[in-house]
Amino acid sequence: MVDIVLECKDVFKQYELRSGPLEVLKGVTFKLNKGEMLAIIGISGSGKTTLLNLLYGIDTLNTGEIKIDGQEISQMTKEEFRIFRQGHLGIIFQEFYLIPSMTAIENVMAPLIIAGKSEELALTVAYQLLERVEMIEMANKLPHQLSNGQKQRVTIARAIANKPKILICDEPTRALDTGLGDEIMDLIEELITREGISVIMSTHDPEMAARADRVLIIRGGQLVEEKIKDKKSFDFQSAKEVYQKSVDADEQTSGKKSTKKQT
Repeated sequence: MVDIVLECKDVFKQYELRSGPLEVLKGVTFKLNKGEMLAIIGISGSGKTTLLNLLYGIDTLNTGEIKIDGQEISQMTKEEFRIFRQGHLGIIFQEFYLIPSMTAIENVMAPLIIAGKSEELALTVAYQLLERVEMIEMANKLPHQLSNGQKQRVTIARAIANKPKILICDEPTRALDTGLGDEIMDLIEELITREGISVIMSTHDPEMAARADRVLIIRGGQLVEEKIKDKKSFDFQSAKEVYQKSVDADEQTSGKKSTKKQT
């Protein structure tokens, strides 16, 4: 039996601007299974980061449901979700967001301290995690003394400090070259295998997307295609063509509407 760790149903999100409402997500529905890596691909502005922000509680949805480990997060108070998130969710940002004044080891300790762990325990766990991501020698370095690849390794250690069930990755390899990106993806795949962590990842990189178990293509806030694939035979070019056809169809429709208005 497949364990579903995350489920989105008809998720809508819009922002109120001076020019009027801006719809970003328009009824997104999908599930994430235990021990699975799910990649979300789409052009900038398609709603990828907004969706991840909703999952992590950085933003709130307008309508729909988001269930994590069977619990509807929109029904929780901010404090309830903060506590819930500590044991269920970890996040890796594309810009790292390490605290500049803290060393690598202190950055990894931070979520443990916030979760109420003692400083002694937090220090022990943080050292173990830095060793695991091959960063133990850089434990006392500040973020500005680290390369981008090293920063991302520290970020991963911090994200899994409280043993989350789901790891949310917002373009985790965007600031890295291909070689370093592959190393980070190897590390994330190892977490899935060894810890049973589930991963949901946004990316622009076809090679990174092709390493996932499933791929969701989002265009204009809607799910265009969901494709369960064999990693070795996945045809990313075909998926791009499906995406582009949808974009072209929208542009043609918009063009027709504009013509009618002019006449």
